[in-house]
Amino acid sequence: MTKESVSPACTLSHVIFLSEAECLHLLLFFSERMIMGQHTLFDVFAYLCAELLASGITFTKDGYPIFPEHIMLGCNPNDISEMIDWRNRNKAENPANTIIVMYLDDEFLYRRLFRLKQDLPEYKRFLAVAGFDLSPRIGMDPELQRFNITLGMMATIWLGLHGVRIIPNWRIGDQSTLPALNAYPRNAMFAVGTLGCSHGTKQDKDYGEIMLRTKVLITDPQLLLIYGPLLEQNRMLMDKLGIPYKLWREYRHRSYAATQIGKVA
Repeated sequence: MTKESVSPACTLSHVIFLSEAECLHLLLFFSERMIMGQHTLFDVFAYLCAELLASGITFTKDGYPIFPEHIMLGCNPNDISEMIDWRNRNKAENPANTIIVMYLDDEFLYRRLFRLKQDLPEYKRFLAVAGFDLSPRIGMDPELQRFNITLGMMATIWLGLHGVRIIPNWRIGDQSTLPALNAYPRNAMFAVGTLGCSHGTKQDKDYGEIMLRTKVLITDPQLLLIYGPLLEQNRMLMDKLGIPYKLWREYRHRSYAATQIGKVA
C-alpha cells in the first residue's frame, strides 16, 4: 500500500505540525530536564531528522517517519532464540539470534539517544533491535506523546540505515496517536512490550482491548513478538483474531524463576 508522504523541514513544528507555542512548551520542558552537556533532545531530534531526510526517508502527512521495509528484520521466526533488554544484553546466550528490546525508563532511553553512534557496534552484535520505547502515556499532553513517538521512530530508523536490523515498536499513546501506525508497512513483524500493562482498572483494560483491536485492523501484523506478561483477555482476543505471536517473559522474571528452581532442586 502506498503511503501519502511529505518531506518536512527539520523543525519540530514542521515535522509533527505543532504550533510555535507548543514547540516552546516542549523546548522549555526538555531543556529543564534533559540537558546533557551542550546538547538537548531537540538537538538529537533535529540531527536525526536531517539524517533521515538526507537518506531519502519521507514522512506521513501526520509527520511520522515512514519505515522502509529493507531495514526491517525478515527472518524465520524460529531463528529468534531470545528477546532481552539492553541492560541485560550481556546475559544473552546467542547474540546472533537475540533481539534487543528497549523497554526501559525514559531517562535511560534518552541517554541512549545521545550515544547512538558510540553504541552502534554493540547493536550490530545482535540479530535485531526493537524500536525505542519512549513513553507516550495516556493522559500525557498530546504534543509530548507525538514528540516521544516521532523521536523513537527516527532513532530506530537511524539504526536501520546504519546496518542494524530493526523491528518496529507497536506501542502508541492515546487515540490521537493512532496515525503513527500508518508509518509502518502492513503485515510486518512488530515488537510489543507489556511490562506495566498488566495492571489497571477494568475500564483501563477495556480501553486497551479496544486499542488492540484497532491496531490490528490498521497494521494487520504478520507476527507479534511480545516481551513481558500477557493478559489472558488479550491472549484470547489475539487467538480469536488469528494474530500469531511469540512470547518471552522479561529477563528479570526468567532469572528470578531460575534461581527459585535452583533452590528447590
